[in-house]
Amino acid sequence: MDNTHIVTRETLSDNSTELTSFYFRPGANVYVFTYKKDGARKHTFIDSGDAAYKDRILPLLDECRIDSADIERIIITHRHRDHLGLASLLAGRSGAKIMVHANLQGVVEGSISSEELRWMGGLDPTELQKCDMEYLPEMDQSHWVKINGLSFPALTEPIQLGEAGRLRLLAPPQCMPTHSPDQVIVHFVPGNGSPSDTGQTVTRPADQILFSGDLWLMKGPMFDKGLRHLKMHVRFGLMRMRHRMSGGGAISRDPREQDAEAKEALKTGFSLIRVKPGHGEEFLGSRIIPLSFLADRDLLIKLGYPMDADKSILRSKTVVPRIAEIREQAYADFMGELTLWKEFGYNSGELSNFLVRIYREQSGGATLVQRDRMERRQRIKESLARLKEDQHQPEALRELAGSTLSVVEKIRV
Repeated sequence: MDNTHIVTRETLSDNSTELTSFYFRPGANVYVFTYKKDGARKHTFIDSGDAAYKDRILPLLDECRIDSADIERIIITHRHRDHLGLASLLAGRSGAKIMVHANLQGVVEGSISSEELRWMGGLDPTELQKCDMEYLPEMDQSHWVKINGLSFPALTEPIQLGEAGRLRLLAPPQCMPTHSPDQVIVHFVPGNGSPSDTGQTVTRPADQILFSGDLWLMKGPMFDKGLRHLKMHVRFGLMRMRHRMSGGGAISRDPREQDAEAKEALKTGFSLIRVKPGHGEEFLGSRIIPLSFLADRDLLIKLGYPMDADKSILRSKTVVPRIAEIREQAYADFMGELTLWKEFGYNSGELSNFLVRIYREQSGGATLVQRDRMERRQRIKESLARLKEDQHQPEALRELAGSTLSVVEKIRV
């Protein structure tokens, strides 16, 4: 049985546009919008998949009624082989335009270090020169999009997809260290919703989708210890060894350090949004998580300490009053978000489902991240327990808290 991928399909709000999600393991995910344009069926891809699947991608697309000859465009989130490895194959069959950040142009034209070329595992990016490439520079600042106060450069005017909505192509602000200097974030805004500076629209916020590439992941491939990722770990291990032997020092791949400001803006910039990452399955993004469900490491940062500081600091008598204030604000933010969700038109059942989903998704990851998520799960239960008994809150919210708490307490994984 082939268990290297999961495929999900959904029909969007216009009842004619489809979104097919291919979740590969190992390898990067591929997302495909299918819609009508001038009476013909067309497709827009977000990432093309790992070159390792070159013999399997076309049959898999055929199974999902995605004709590779009808691909209109392929948007690449960044230069790594698991994301762009099949772009030339798919574009060669369709003549599709490949849309990439302008910073990728040098790589396609052969300007790439020998170390990075080895990391690409034999993939020759110069093959893309045969394709219809569109290199996207940053537009002028009047087009930039603010998410939680941070400006994300727009790379093109919004792209209309049938009647379902529009794609906004954004770049994270330049940063060092970065995961890749040519990252593209794709923000799907449904219908005619007009995004505001907070990232929200006049539509219900969870109808938005953020295709985050490798910028925002729940669990990245570097922290998957399964046999399927053995080749990748070996390749990266050899690359680090060669880099050290050549006098280059250590290669840092700590995702907490890469694009930190942009990641923080995304995590705190949306009340609710579906996130389809470059690796792993879809998750629900919400600022309620960093605002209200604080792990010990979150408390250290709020107190002005480094994220890896000794947690015994939190037991110091000098910081206990400050921690109490932070927790009170976290509870106030929790209530504020629940109230806002209701104002968006979500009913109690939907609110409960959001909270249960957030609870379930706080799991996995590298060792430190896994501990943080377990602590956030505990904060979710504590917040629900407090709300359940809070006589200052509406009865409907207290009942919501009680029913949700009974569900999450039964979740073991």
